Amino acid sequence: MKTGEMIRMYRKNRNLTQEEMANRLGVTAPAVNKWENNVSLPDITLLAPIARLLETTPDTLLCFREELSLEEVNAIVQEAGEKFQKESYGQVFEFCRKKIHQYPGCDNLVVQLAVVLDSWRILKNILETEMKKYDQEILGWYKQALESEDTEIKERAAEALFSYYFRNEQYEEADGCLEYFSAKDPGRKIHKALLYEKRGDRPAAWKAYEELLFQTGNFAEMVLGGLFSLAEKDGDLEKARMFTEKLIQLAELFETGEYHKASAKMSLALAEKNRNKQEQYMEEVISAVDQLDSFRSSDLYAHMEFKEMRREFAENMKKTLRESFQKESACQFSE
Repeated sequence: MKTGEMIRMYRKNRNLTQEEMANRLGVTAPAVNKWENNVSLPDITLLAPIARLLETTPDTLLCFREELSLEEVNAIVQEAGEKFQKESYGQVFEFCRKKIHQYPGCDNLVVQLAVVLDSWRILKNILETEMKKYDQEILGWYKQALESEDTEIKERAAEALFSYYFRNEQYEEADGCLEYFSAKDPGRKIHKALLYEKRGDRPAAWKAYEELLFQTGNFAEMVLGGLFSLAEKDGDLEKARMFTEKLIQLAELFETGEYHKASAKMSLALAEKNRNKQEQYMEEVISAVDQLDSFRSSDLYAHMEFKEMRREFAENMKKTLRESFQKESACQFSE
């Protein structure tokens, strides 16, 4: 983090506008804007006044050392945790603040110490009235981490900020944190469902949870299918049978229908090169195509909307499956 970025971060933490800061320092607002955008640097004689105004130090603004190793960060975080066992909240807060001021450009340290302080406020049952004098800085550190170029740090800060706003019933602010989550992150949908429920939109909460459940079932099926494939290629039929049983149980748990159960059995029959079972399960799979979308009637997904499977699609799929099974079976037994 460059000097201009540090000035901007600490100015915002102090809730000062560029104009207010400029007036206090006797400079123009465009000058402050140039500093914050790293177009120019403040005169050296202004560093001390700026630091005093922003309640920090010239060394911090100049960022003499931006990064720490993972081991160094972990050691500082551990030390903070140990201090909570024998010191007051205020004492540990001052320790964390000094460390952050010492290494202001290390976003990993900033977010981890902010999380530690936020967590221990709950463990130590610190009253909200007492926490007011700490909240502004903790939130400022979270917001700093949101600007990190490291996606993991950014998402961790967003998660922590969401929790803070949610438990304080600041639901609009909590919702804003979700933009920092990946659209594919299941946590995003869970948080969205929690917000729907708190806002009284229960149908939307139901739908959000059901969508996540449906996606989870599909994802788990793909994972188990991949494990089955590995076991088959390794020639480990015992494991292949175990994964087949898990796939059948998964279909029952998520109520995805007979097609998925029959498909798992058919894959195992092909792996075992069992002609009789292949013929039996081939017919089961093909017959089950008509119920491929039976999950549409499951109470698990009552608030979701699905398109009805077209008749011509089902017939084409039956034809394709029959040709594929017969070809694979013929290849196996011609060896």
